[in-house]
Amino acid sequence: MTFRKTLLFIFVLSGFYSFHTQAQSKLQPIHVGVYHSGITGQVGIGSDMDKAYFGELRFSASDVLDYAFGIEGYFNKNLVRDDWYNIHLGLSLGYYFSDEVRLGIPIGMTFKPIQSNRNFGVLLEAMPNAFLASEFFNLRANIGLRYSFGKN
Repeated sequence: MTFRKTLLFIFVLSGFYSFHTQAQSKLQPIHVGVYHSGITGQVGIGSDMDKAYFGELRFSASDVLDYAFGIEGYFNKNLVRDDWYNIHLGLSLGYYFSDEVRLGIPIGMTFKPIQSNRNFGVLLEAMPNAFLASEFFNLRANIGLRYSFGKN
């Protein structure tokens, strides 16, 4: 097994483990999101974004032909948690099926603009990142919508 496939296997296994540890007898709060950054998009599912630590698994969702499909895992810490917004900092690790591994540091803010529905959020995120195989560095910006399920 190559290094990249081993890394992907460990990444997916750790993602399943983190979601399993969140699961109990009743539905735990999770969030789903749709994000856009330039010509590509992502869809994601994650643990409770209002906790001190939360994770998310994102999948590429692009309409660009011949764009490499990717899976990214985000592990974040909320630096500020408020009724109206959260500010987070984290670590991202992704695998793209063009044999690329992406490592990044997401810095973001989730606004909760509707007072009567705090489950809905708007994400603004910047992530300095690098593709490790090609040694390509860039800054990616995401804007998106999030919704939490399993909360009152």
